Amino acid sequence: MGRLNSEEADDLEGHGDSESTGLMARQYDEHNERLRARYHEHHELQPDEKSGNPDRDSPRRTGRYLPSHTSLVLLSVIFVLCTIIVWQTSIAHSVTPEPITSHHHQLSFVGNPHARSCLCPETPTGRRVCGMYPPAALKRSQTHLGTGQRVKQVITKFQRDRANGSDRRLRVGIMGGSVSACHGVAEHGDMMGPQCYGRILGDWLNERLGGGPAGGGQVVDVQNGAIGGMDASYYAFCGTNHVDPDVDIVILEFDANDQPNQEFVLYFDQLVRVVLAFPSNPAIVILGTWGPLLGHDLGFLTPAWPHLPVALYYDLPYISLLPLISNTYLRFPHSVAGAFFRDDDIHPSAQGHKLLADLMIGYIEGMLCQIDQDEYDALYDQQKWSETENWIGGGAYTLDKAVSFSSLVGRQTFAPLTAGQDPVTENTYDFLSLPHAASVPILPLPNPWSIYNVDQHADDPDSWDYLYKHAKLNPKPFCADANDKNHPLKPRPDSNGWTTMVWRHEKHFWVSDKVGSKLVVDISVNEGRVAVSYLRSATLTPGVAECWVDDNRRGAKRLEGYWEGIRNVPVVEYIDAMVTPGNHYVTCEVRAQMEIVEMERD
Repeated sequence: MGRLNSEEADDLEGHGDSESTGLMARQYDEHNERLRARYHEHHELQPDEKSGNPDRDSPRRTGRYLPSHTSLVLLSVIFVLCTIIVWQTSIAHSVTPEPITSHHHQLSFVGNPHARSCLCPETPTGRRVCGMYPPAALKRSQTHLGTGQRVKQVITKFQRDRANGSDRRLRVGIMGGSVSACHGVAEHGDMMGPQCYGRILGDWLNERLGGGPAGGGQVVDVQNGAIGGMDASYYAFCGTNHVDPDVDIVILEFDANDQPNQEFVLYFDQLVRVVLAFPSNPAIVILGTWGPLLGHDLGFLTPAWPHLPVALYYDLPYISLLPLISNTYLRFPHSVAGAFFRDDDIHPSAQGHKLLADLMIGYIEGMLCQIDQDEYDALYDQQKWSETENWIGGGAYTLDKAVSFSSLVGRQTFAPLTAGQDPVTENTYDFLSLPHAASVPILPLPNPWSIYNVDQHADDPDSWDYLYKHAKLNPKPFCADANDKNHPLKPRPDSNGWTTMVWRHEKHFWVSDKVGSKLVVDISVNEGRVAVSYLRSATLTPGVAECWVDDNRRGAKRLEGYWEGIRNVPVVEYIDAMVTPGNHYVTCEVRAQMEIVEMERD
């Protein structure tokens, strides 16, 4: 389906200079008719498609028309214990991208300059989004696009499955904080209410991919696993309690709750590796939210900076509100805050949720346009690289197959470019390749490469094996969690002085205000690290607790609930890193109240 057969290719080539222009035109028209016939054979057109109704996105137009194990505990007020986490690990394996084979006869990427880049496709959605927001503003919101290979792979596979008669649905999962939980906008606490960005995006995607009243019913499911106040450190351990591992696309929204420091690079990296290791091989899209309170608290140095290196390293799209709106806010702070945010200056209003949804919709519409381009290029032999070579850098060999550097780049001597020389030659260097764009890098992001024995002074290694021997394996976390009924944090009978607390029917904690009270929780450890998650606040959690594993009281970790920040934030801290595999227990004891914290601060 992806290429012309020899007879069709001969038709396009013509028969020499003696052939008349009219004959060539007739042959070209006959060829196009055959392509259209082959398309109709495989894709039955709906009435709206035949009539060319431009008022809505035709469902079947989507991409189809052209010419380590850890334990964690969450302590809050006065000390809140919410979660204990454990992880196992396994090495990620590369997943070969699905080839693109369907045919099309309309082009979504022609008609205006921005359509050619798929920023503003010539589709109803593309025209609506780019008619509402300046293209330059949309481009600024797309902080990092990367290759988009995972997103295109997931959507293309879904389209092909549906075309082949499958009734499976595209599954979208959301991990995030109170913005994704739709605080302040959700009706009766429904975080998938009609004004929430998750619902708006899900409804559009459902219709765009062939569902809705005029299509095939429900073809997209959105699982919103967001919890207000939670950050990436919590989801790095407990995310699988809230989003099923069979999802196709996962949205990560943590720019409002994470902290701009290197510690959160570690947590965000761990979360991304956990999600990419799901058996469904999902795509990840990072959605960056923002509010005026973040600007007043942090300026432009928001949690985007620990997230961006992760996006670059794992080739993840990063769609962010901050570069789109920050300058406008500085010029018109009152008007922007009033138009897009609630009075707390952190949560979007209904219009703010619409803005977030439109940024996501614009991005996915652009990916659908790129799918069109890929299929057009494959159909008319426009691709520089074959389908199996469509990874970062391309090339005749993947890094998995290359036996030497010279086989990868064609030659080992890199001659400098001279004035007037065409930089693209038959010796184009292909050494930027990953095995392919949907690969998961072997090494976690934050660690220095020296610990993996990467040595440029020695001979090149024979394969990747030397990294697999030394690299840390992908985490598969288990989490005892006060927020999850299926994996609850259940204190042992020898606990005392701790009680449960539920915040606004959403967040669940274990709390204590009694000095000396103890919470003891059984855990199971595979790899050795144990962590505790608790809440920090200037007003809600003035207490201090100490936590330790088993009888290692001398190695207890001191956790302070008080901090001077404006926001109430969850925090994850490791309390032990040398725990042997097997069954253990964690003890957390309240040690001091606000007076002691004040004394220490003085």
